[in-house]
Amino acid sequence: MGSGDGRRIDAFVSYSRAADSRLAPSIQRGLTRLARKWYRIRALNVFRDQTDLSASHALGASIERALADARFFVLLASPAAAESKWVGKEIEFWQRNRTSDTFLIALTDGTIRWDDEAGDFDWSATDALPRSLSGYFEAEPLWQDLTWSRDADRLSLWHGEFRDAVATLAAPIHGSSKRALDNAEVKEHRALVLVGALAMALILTLAISFGIQFWFATAERNRANANARDATVMSAIQEAQAELANAETGYDVRAYRRLMAARSLAGKPSVEGAAYDAALDAAYARPNLLKVTEVGSEAGSLAAMTVDGRRAALGGKGQPTLWNPGTGRPSGPALEARDTTDSGLLALAFSRDGRRLAAAYDTVVVLWDVESGKKINEFAKDHRTTASMALSPDGTTVAVAGGGLRIWDTGSGKRLGEPLGVTGDRVVFSPDGRKLAFDALNNGGTEVHVRGLDADDAGEVVIPYPHDLVSSIAFAPDGGALAVGTDDGGLQLRDPDSGEAVGRAMSGHQGAVRAVTFSADGSRIATAGADRTIRQWNAAAGSAIGFPLTGHAGPVDFIAFSRGGGELVSLGEDATLRRWDARNALLRTGPADASAPEALAVDPRGKKVAVGSAEGVRVFNQGTGAQVATLDLPQGARSLSYAPDGTSLLIVSADGVRVWEEGSEVRTVTLDSSVGPVSSGAFMPWGRQIVVGSYAGKLLFEDLDAEAAGTPSASIDIRCSAQHLSVSQDGMQVAYACGDTGGVADAKAGSVRTFEAQDSVTALVISPDGRTLIIGTRDGTVWRQEHDAKAFVGVGVHRGAVLSLAHSPDGRWFASAGDDGSVVIHPPGAREISARISAHTGPVEAVAFSRDGGRLFSLGADKAARVWHVFQDPPGDLCERITYNMSESDWKKWISDSFDYRDQCAGKPRAHG
Repeated sequence: MGSGDGRRIDAFVSYSRAADSRLAPSIQRGLTRLARKWYRIRALNVFRDQTDLSASHALGASIERALADARFFVLLASPAAAESKWVGKEIEFWQRNRTSDTFLIALTDGTIRWDDEAGDFDWSATDALPRSLSGYFEAEPLWQDLTWSRDADRLSLWHGEFRDAVATLAAPIHGSSKRALDNAEVKEHRALVLVGALAMALILTLAISFGIQFWFATAERNRANANARDATVMSAIQEAQAELANAETGYDVRAYRRLMAARSLAGKPSVEGAAYDAALDAAYARPNLLKVTEVGSEAGSLAAMTVDGRRAALGGKGQPTLWNPGTGRPSGPALEARDTTDSGLLALAFSRDGRRLAAAYDTVVVLWDVESGKKINEFAKDHRTTASMALSPDGTTVAVAGGGLRIWDTGSGKRLGEPLGVTGDRVVFSPDGRKLAFDALNNGGTEVHVRGLDADDAGEVVIPYPHDLVSSIAFAPDGGALAVGTDDGGLQLRDPDSGEAVGRAMSGHQGAVRAVTFSADGSRIATAGADRTIRQWNAAAGSAIGFPLTGHAGPVDFIAFSRGGGELVSLGEDATLRRWDARNALLRTGPADASAPEALAVDPRGKKVAVGSAEGVRVFNQGTGAQVATLDLPQGARSLSYAPDGTSLLIVSADGVRVWEEGSEVRTVTLDSSVGPVSSGAFMPWGRQIVVGSYAGKLLFEDLDAEAAGTPSASIDIRCSAQHLSVSQDGMQVAYACGDTGGVADAKAGSVRTFEAQDSVTALVISPDGRTLIIGTRDGTVWRQEHDAKAFVGVGVHRGAVLSLAHSPDGRWFASAGDDGSVVIHPPGAREISARISAHTGPVEAVAFSRDGGRLFSLGADKAARVWHVFQDPPGDLCERITYNMSESDWKKWISDSFDYRDQCAGKPRAHG
């Protein structure tokens, strides 16, 4: 970065690293040194990004901040830059916020040609500029030809041709002609010579001024150290952001440690704020991740977990270890050593009550009592290969696959019946322990067999997979379905009694489904894949729930739900054990043929979520996502609002206003006939008073009685139909919007303060304290106006219209939802985006906070409602995810060897190494 002294950036250099990584630094040095005043560090502040953003999904916060602060944009034009996604994003930002007279071009490769007749570039010949610049320039712009520079040995201001090119670019930035700039350079050189002469004379006074000089030198050294520290902080932030942006590679633990190290080093508020914003963005980059435990490569990727989710067993080459998934630490007694020297641990399994643990090795099975750690038995010593093992729910029987399917009595250690000559690698017990499901190879394909424990079971079911290899098998909790995952990433439910497919096939993994598990109630399925992702599925509908959970840096071999179904535990080949919030989505908001939802309301009591669409209203349980009520309304629902006590739901439809209370019928609110059709409505913060906007141009305040009949109490003439309404927390202010105009009705002042927007208003919200009005417009901008300010301050946020705005009740955050499928979290007063969530696969129609501010609900046109954790303390939340601080050697490698080590998270031990 060239802007080290904190002043506004004079020029932002945009280029392709692949094409101009050698030329760009030379141009930056030239611009900062040409015509530099002798008493200044640099002539111009020039920002040049040095971070590889090829993995990012969006411009980083530091890049957008630099663009916003820059006066001129310098494009090093080349075919590579024209095709660069990130150069395009920087140009798009500049076009949206600056005029073409601040856009300078230096051609480094390729061709630029202007078409005078078209008044635009000749795009049939121009290959060094992106097509997004079409129509941006009103007349042919001047550009500096630097294509010769690729063959130059040295590029500096001593090089005459290069100096002339730099002067051509620098002149408009300095606001002078090139000749005047050259004259200024000559004057500065003369001044420097004069200063040198004076300096020789001043040597005689050094003895007297030594103390003052020493003080200044110390201050300068401290400032240099501070600048170096801040540069280290920003570098750590950028590295962490790049690691988190690439979901395929993992390394999120290292990224979190980088961010916490950056925060511990930050020396001034602006840099500390950048570290905080980066931590917030990192928290929302993987909002479902609760904790990561680095279990070490010796633990391997084998795991088992008890049904209640309180204990897990991890196994590597040798002895299994008991862990607490909640704390991410070993927990419980050390298991008694086994007799066998066989070290190849291949499978682990708990009994249903969690009191027994079985471990299968190459040629032996060992059974332990979990509470005492004592070994119960060693058996299955038949010298056959073991590939998989299942422990019956009651812990009395073990089935072993590989080298034939064998069944053993765990108490006596005796084999039950003769081995079955199948060549599969997977075996599972049914929940009642009466059946086994296992796979078998068959002429290049696979079969899944379901049979009873009796050797002569005549009711065996065979399910053929002629073209796929079965990679995972799991019974539903009630035994009524069998989930079969295959190497091509597919998942299919089967009837274990008939083998017939149940529901539609599920697919999404790019590779084998390595593990599959059901939630305790059987409504959800979680799968872990070789593609490093975890996915959830609606078992009944066969549809995906939410987005894939990413973060593992290798294939995921184990997945299990906690007993309540609220969390998932996974273990991957990257030697990390992870806990996830499994409730990242409510159930689908409607059938596949239903229209997209439009309105959202959250019960203040934290019990219900109401979703409105053209068909009516559906009400869901916040905790489980189960649908608890369906209100069919022929005219649909335009807006929804819960009463302060959560007992009543206000529904505004095209044909009127209605109120619904749980357990009763929907009732129509009777309004005065002169009111006409109602365009919007909301409950006030007290009692049963509502405010509605009418097409007649009024805001009407009505008191609802027990029969939902309205009694007029007041009205305000606003002379437009309010399409959007928002009420302050104290109810003393009501904000409204009509097209590109609107206002705030202030009960305290007894007046209406109107406003005009630069585009059509598509959403608005008033802060809880009533001091800030926030509006969203059709062009994707979020505008903020303080109570005592006359103008709005805007920030471009979404690519497409802002569809919804919501403010947290505590005033700490506000959220915007857009047509681009994202939800953005903003701190109050922020002029930049703090965190962006890719929330839905289509437009996000509505967002709303829970009353406690701890959760954020989003409603998508993809017919899904999602719930997100709100990170009140992002650095603290990131520290909750990791188990250790980085090691001192990693500090020197990842951060700096110039600054002393600092713990990133208080109370966390340091990693070894």
